[in-house]
Amino acid sequence: MFTMRITSYFDYNCVFCYIGRYRLREAAKRTGASIEWVAWSMPEGASPPPKPDDYREGVKRYVRAASEDLGLDIRLMRPVDTRDALTGMYYAREEGVEEAYHQQVFDARFLKGLDVSDRRVLTECAEAAGLSGSRYLNTLDQEKYRALLEADFQRAAGARIWTIPVYEADHRRLEVHHYDQLPTAGGLVDSLKLTGVKAED
Repeated sequence: MFTMRITSYFDYNCVFCYIGRYRLREAAKRTGASIEWVAWSMPEGASPPPKPDDYREGVKRYVRAASEDLGLDIRLMRPVDTRDALTGMYYAREEGVEEAYHQQVFDARFLKGLDVSDRRVLTECAEAAGLSGSRYLNTLDQEKYRALLEADFQRAAGARIWTIPVYEADHRRLEVHHYDQLPTAGGLVDSLKLTGVKAED
């Protein structure tokens, strides 16, 4: 039995991954597809497309508009080290609360303006997602979970993922190089040809 899977390459530093997550989940809901989250870090030797001179101002306008559409107050934040936050994702996945964990970490960063490189902040996110804070904290230094993170990084590098978010389904890829390329839920369904997919056990 077959269920279409959408793969999303992402990082918690990426505000467009956050905005796109709402649209991705809607696309998955419409089509019965599952979502696979793959952690991303800029690969060595990557050559992403250059940004136009007015890109920063365009980002601000886009995020303001997206905030209004979603009914949120999304903040633009400086990048931080997200390795711990990403490592914790694999434990959350094991415990069946991965989506709740993503929501808590993204919200902490872009709605609350918190530092998600801080393990205290991450532990609070984990607990809010339904995890044991102490067990979560212990996983962040375990080789098992660090190896999973490195495997994701290598997978993204091998696939030449040089910018995020990137969405894949059934050998089709949708790359977002600039904010104005971020698809709507309907755009995801159409671009990845998800229409008519039915989830089956």
